[in-house]
This record gives sequence, structure tokens and C-alpha cells, in this order.
Amino acid sequence: MHRKKRRPGIGYRIGYCRPPKRTRFKKGTSGNPKGRRKGSRNRVNHRLALDKLVAIMKSKRTPTAVQMKAAKIILDLAFQAAGLSE
Repeated sequence: MHRKKRRPGIGYRIGYCRPPKRTRFKKGTSGNPKGRRKGSRNRVNHRLALDKLVAIMKSKRTPTAVQMKAAKIILDLAFQAAGLSE
């Protein structure tokens, strides 16, 4: 069987799932050092969310219980926007 020749100065094989040590992440660092901004994952476009709720309300295939829940959410959002929430 043919053995892979090792390159001088490298004590291990390089290949699939074995990157060279000089290109690996250094200890204590990651691939995205700045990271994501706080809240960026949880931010919701309220217009898109409201459009989705309206689509649920208009759909004839959506169960009545789900439509009632969507109506309650829409009304709660409307009251919050008007400053009438408890």
C-alpha cells in the first residue's frame, strides 16, 4: 500500500478534517471574534409579523382556534401601539 509522504517540519498528516496548524484558530479565539450584536437574533420586523397574522386570519384552512389567537395578538399589538395596554 502506498503511504503518503510527510512534508518536512510537519509531524502529522494534513487532509480532510485535518487543517494545517498554522491555519487553525489560535487558543482563545474563534472564527467570528466580533460576534453578533446583542438582540440581533431576536429582532422581529413588526410589519412582517403583522402581515403573517393577517394572512392567518384570512386563510380558510386555518383552524378557528388559531384564528382567534391571531386576532387576540393583533388586538394586543394595536392596544400597545395606542398606549391603551394595561
